[in-house]
Parts: sequence; C-alpha cells; structure tokens
Amino acid sequence: MFPLEPGPKHTSFASTPARAPALAATVLLVAIVGMSTWLALKFDAMRPGVGDMIVFAPAPAEADSWRLHVAPAAVAGRDAAAGPCVFDPNELSATGGSLIVEARENVSPPRFRVHWAGKRTAKGPEDCGAAADLMLDRYELQRLANAAGGFGVKPAVLR
Repeated sequence: MFPLEPGPKHTSFASTPARAPALAATVLLVAIVGMSTWLALKFDAMRPGVGDMIVFAPAPAEADSWRLHVAPAAVAGRDAAAGPCVFDPNELSATGGSLIVEARENVSPPRFRVHWAGKRTAKGPEDCGAAADLMLDRYELQRLANAAGGFGVKPAVLR
C-alpha cells in the first residue's frame, strides 16, 4: 500500500472541543467590551448638559453645614479683593433662585459656565449677588444640584 500523505482531508487541526476555551474567552471578551460601552453611554447621558437647570424653591431652611466657595477668577466681573463668591445651601433654600448651564468645557473634570439668578447666595460680603456668571467643575455643580434635590424644575403643588 501507499503511505498516506497529508491532503485536504487529512490536515491536522485541533478538534472542536480543544477550541472551546478560546471560543468562550472570545465571547466573554466581546460581552465585556459591549457592556462597558453601554455603561459609558449611560453615564454620559447622566451628565449635566447645556440648558439644564438647578432650581432652589423657597422652603424652610435645613441644617446643611457645607458652603461652596467659588474663586473670584471663576466669577465674571468679580474683583479678586472681594474674595470668593459663596453658595450657602441654607440661604439658597430660604430665598430661592436658580442656576442654568449655559456652556460645557470639555476638560477633565468637565467645567460648566452657569448663570445664577436669585435674591442672594449667602449673607454678607461673600454673596454673589442677584445675578452672576461663573465657571463650576462637575463636582461643584453636582453638589449644588444635590442640595436643590436634583436637576430640573420640580412640579408645583396646587392647593
């Protein structure tokens, strides 16, 4: 008899069961990448966007002990000698007002140009005034949104 020579029917490939771990790893990797992309898109949708508002409806003051200090350089038209502009959540909830996101700067962390309108932001010389344009980073903006109960205008209760 003639010796068998490798031909198209006699090639030496690994069997299907031997390829199963590699196939499973590939499927797992594709699933992880897909899930990561989906999560990234979901988190991006939760970011503040241009036009978002934070509304401080006048309400009885709560005992929030923190205050947000905004550097004079981040407040349009504020003199450095005046010191920082302060947002006091207790004062904001007592007098009311709103912030609107006017622009977003794509840096890390993102920075937002916002416009404040309301009676005052704090008592004394640290008050930003009835209107102010300022730059806040994402964390500062989120702190103010949390103090107000989130982004957006809350529905009014009719009596």
